[in-house]
Amino acid sequence: MLQAKRVARTGRPVDSPETGAKLVWGVSPEGFSRIVDRHGNRLVVRQDQLANIDFSLCQSDSDKSDCEPRYYGRGAIRTRALANGHMAVVRPYFHGGAFRRFTRSWFFTWPPRPFRELSITEELRRRGLRTVEVYAACVSRPFGPFYRAWLITRQLPDAEDLWSALKSGFAERVGFERTLRIVAESIAALHREGVYHADLNLKNILLRAEGADLGAYIIDFDKAKVFLGRLPAQLVRKNLARLQRSARKLDPERQFLTAAAWDRFVSDYHAACGS
Repeated sequence: MLQAKRVARTGRPVDSPETGAKLVWGVSPEGFSRIVDRHGNRLVVRQDQLANIDFSLCQSDSDKSDCEPRYYGRGAIRTRALANGHMAVVRPYFHGGAFRRFTRSWFFTWPPRPFRELSITEELRRRGLRTVEVYAACVSRPFGPFYRAWLITRQLPDAEDLWSALKSGFAERVGFERTLRIVAESIAALHREGVYHADLNLKNILLRAEGADLGAYIIDFDKAKVFLGRLPAQLVRKNLARLQRSARKLDPERQFLTAAAWDRFVSDYHAACGS
């Protein structure tokens, strides 16, 4: 069950209702704490990571990573070593489309986008879907209704996004057809749970060898939508078309993902869906 908590400005949780809390915080999953610092910055952090994560991870996006970043989004994605030895990925939020030129990293939609993404991602993990573990979500609010935002997740060791896996030869080494099937099964599982991924692309699917198995993890659920039951057919088609556009944009000559390979992937997807 998801729960809401009010946090005093000292950063200490207070288990009592707060007017407008859902507008400011959204709905926080169980097992997370809400913290507000003296500047009004807000942090939702997994309780078992309270000793490892604070507001310092949500500072300048120009800070150098502790190692070479393996994932890229609209902005620089940093990786940081935590006190417990785990590596965290710190992803800043940036606008796309027409808003990108004018507002860049400033948002004014409430509840804040990272809090919503954290809640959705944790719900999907609760349902057994493969995605990354969210450690924290952070919002800096310097004035008015505007804020900047970050999502902090656990870095999957030895993982590559699907596009990198195709280029590096990893997909061939673990079996190209096997890779397509595993990815298709992960997307089918997502759709069976009624999840529409607003930005399904080759870089939002992570692959890694796990012993004799191959794991495919879907990430970046910013602006995702969750429907009751299976995802409607028209949204399934829209999601797969979005993935295909990504493949054509990144691989216009179809050197790594041929038309025949795409057809094989679609067949694997429908087989996984039972359709």
